[in-house]
Amino acid sequence: MQKIYAITCVVGWGFFYAFSYLAVTSLNDAAWMPATYAVLAFAGFLTGMLCWVRIVGGKAPSLRPAPVRAPRRREFTREIA
Repeated sequence: MQKIYAITCVVGWGFFYAFSYLAVTSLNDAAWMPATYAVLAFAGFLTGMLCWVRIVGGKAPSLRPAPVRAPRRREFTREIA
């Protein structure tokens, strides 16, 4: 099921970006076209966000502390001459 949500998330965000671009750049089209593009972009945004939330599934962000470097052990070797 996670793969379906992932694919739908990518497609939703693709719709959002494509129709947002069309809504912003469609100045010479009919008056209703930018509004339609904006509605489709919003639908893509909702789809992408909802699928992303389903993928994350309420998981807390995993903020691991930085690994602590153990002090280096020095091994002294004594050379006997």
